[in-house]
Amino acid sequence: MNKKTLSAALAITALAALALALTLAPLRPGQAMYVLGTVRINALAVSSGGGGAVVPIEVTLLTPGNGRVYVAGVPEAGEGFGPSAQIALYVAARLAGVPVTNYTALVRVIGLEASVGGPSASGYITAAMFALMKGLPLRNDTAMTGIILPDGTIGWVGGVGDKVAAAAQNGIKRVLVPLGEQGEASGVKGVQVIPVATIQQAIYYLTGYNITSPYGPSNLNATAFNETAKYLYRQVLSIYRNATGSSADVYANMSLISSLANEGQYYTAASLVYNALYRYYSAQLSGGSLSGRALYNKALQLARSYESIVERIPITSNNLGIIVGIYERIYQIYQEANSTNPDVALMYARAVTLPPWINAANRLAYGRVINEASLQDMAETYLEYAYVMYSYVTTTYQGQLPTDLLNSLQNDFELAQTLYRNGHYLASLAASLDTISLAENTLAYPGAVSLAPVERQVALQNIYRAAACGSPNILPLSYVQFGDYYASAGDAATALYMYEEASMYAAAIGDILCSANATYVVLPPPNSSSALAPPPPITAVTSPTAYAVNYIIAIIIIIFVLSVIIVSLKKR
Repeated sequence: MNKKTLSAALAITALAALALALTLAPLRPGQAMYVLGTVRINALAVSSGGGGAVVPIEVTLLTPGNGRVYVAGVPEAGEGFGPSAQIALYVAARLAGVPVTNYTALVRVIGLEASVGGPSASGYITAAMFALMKGLPLRNDTAMTGIILPDGTIGWVGGVGDKVAAAAQNGIKRVLVPLGEQGEASGVKGVQVIPVATIQQAIYYLTGYNITSPYGPSNLNATAFNETAKYLYRQVLSIYRNATGSSADVYANMSLISSLANEGQYYTAASLVYNALYRYYSAQLSGGSLSGRALYNKALQLARSYESIVERIPITSNNLGIIVGIYERIYQIYQEANSTNPDVALMYARAVTLPPWINAANRLAYGRVINEASLQDMAETYLEYAYVMYSYVTTTYQGQLPTDLLNSLQNDFELAQTLYRNGHYLASLAASLDTISLAENTLAYPGAVSLAPVERQVALQNIYRAAACGSPNILPLSYVQFGDYYASAGDAATALYMYEEASMYAAAIGDILCSANATYVVLPPPNSSSALAPPPPITAVTSPTAYAVNYIIAIIIIIFVLSVIIVSLKKR
């Protein structure tokens, strides 16, 4: 195909995208759509022949719109380009403080000689969209590479050294790269390399505009979180003590757990108790004291029963995070049950500790009602982006990933797909966010020490925003607290992952609540709700192996007694 034919094809594709956008945009009678602006950015790419390249991309915003992004020039952009541009529009609108449905975006990749590499230009596209929304000029001497993540952080990318070198060869004076990757371009001369961790930092360097958040600690009322975390801790501790009895100290550092609880670190204390419960059941199974088949069947039975109960609980602004946590745990049980080598101890520990979570969801079933079906659009968007991140990580690392990590990524993504197909949009959204967080952690864990404090601060900003829109942030605050525990223990990689989870969930919850329609139903606090009791502990289930051992011992004893009797009779 010659250049004229390619140019004509791109033009036709762009016109088709524009026509589609005009068709789908929800215009009222007498309302006209107009172009808010167009800006060209110099995206950095990896050339198909090796090395880096600069690929121009045009970003156009139209208003009023439908909240969608339409892309032209996609064969060279990579299959993850479209979904990453969609996330870019979500984040840009959030930062600008305007509804995403105010805009329709057209993104056209002009360069043909290199691949943009899926989502690697999405951070730059986010900054361009924000600049158009605010009427800000972009610096033409600065370029950028980095993935935009749903919480507003900038994710790691491949080929940073080659991309920066290409920018320098094309006369670009400054290049923004993800924080922690700046060392890859240390040998490139004639260009200033600036590490950025958030889209706010990138926007500042690209436009000179300093974004100040309208949300802060004053928006957060942690009362519901503290009360719920305390309740969960006490209930899980009771379940653990009932199961282990006098051996409670064998599987848990009860002194540390009590100390954490006394300091108000209830979620961390509850998590450590849960881990101890898991160790207890693992030990009972490996020692033959419990039947693996019995626990497997019981865990599945409980999960199905509890799922049917949760489906009847109204989803509200107050219990949204708790219900997400419940679904995560229920579907973790299902995932294990369907695996080739199920972890029965994990399945059962998850199942028996679900009642306190369900009771907490019932207690918080008041406030703004959220129809789960209305979450379909957001669940679809995050599912697409989960696929982008999953594909990008597995492609970037190609065979270098540990098998267990690759399996976790694949399981999370496949779960998100299955849940979406089955209409469980909130649960699908949760699985997609888990996939995105794990994928980003896989990319960025080498820089965990420098990234963890930044991610924690971003998580808090997203928590403050969600709080301003009515969320008690129980799940995000729980993850921040657990992240602090790992950070204090020197485990920066796990702390980073917990902060990423907190930030992703807070951003998504904020998007759900802050963009809710002005007309909605509000439920009053329940007068009373019957508490769901945990199942009685299974501590005396004897496995088939144990039966066989006991049978053999009995035979040996009988033979021994008979031998003694025979010898005694002979002596007579």
